Amino acid sequence: MAQTTDFLNESATRAVLYNLFAGALARKVDDSWLNPSFREKLQMGLPDVSGKDQLLKALKRAETDPGYFEELQLDYDALLNVPGSKLTFPYESCYTHRNIDGTYGRLWQEPAQDMHRILKEWEIVFAEGWDLIPDHIALELFFMAELCRRTSLAQEVEDKKRLQEWQVEFFQAHLNSWIFEFVNVLEMKADTDFYQGMAHLLRAFLEEEKEGLTDNLERTE
Repeated sequence: MAQTTDFLNESATRAVLYNLFAGALARKVDDSWLNPSFREKLQMGLPDVSGKDQLLKALKRAETDPGYFEELQLDYDALLNVPGSKLTFPYESCYTHRNIDGTYGRLWQEPAQDMHRILKEWEIVFAEGWDLIPDHIALELFFMAELCRRTSLAQEVEDKKRLQEWQVEFFQAHLNSWIFEFVNVLEMKADTDFYQGMAHLLRAFLEEEKEGLTDNLERTE
């Protein structure tokens, strides 16, 4: 993972990681995750923090054990799709607009409406099957990936600065207020090493992002 001091120079790498986490949370694990060459890329590209070995070992096991592969898919459904005791409620609205008794709130509150507007304004196009409510964790991570990608490609100083400012503002407005609680819930409820490892990795990545974005904000004020 990039060090905080290199934050502004690592937009392309950050885009890849945001995309990876977004993809893992948007859809259940499929055969593409089990490809040995893809695992090798994960070995090289994922940060060397707690959760990495756990995730990679789970994928290696799933490659040769169809029963465990099915467990991963069922774990995804229980965590992110199907109403029940294991559901993590992967929507910003549920965390930031809670019910009076403190339980998770309803869908399609202001965060979802704001995300719908943002995605439309930025002309964000999602892969087939990403038919999710706009404030789903995967879509918010994907939008951050797109901001990072466009930052890495920007030629004009003003364009790059604007995109960096958007990263800071979006993280604060749409991620920081709920995503760490979500990751903690995901880790607590996951039954498989893959999603437990994913939660560890995502938390470490987001903690570094928060530090880097805060430093960036302080430098630009």
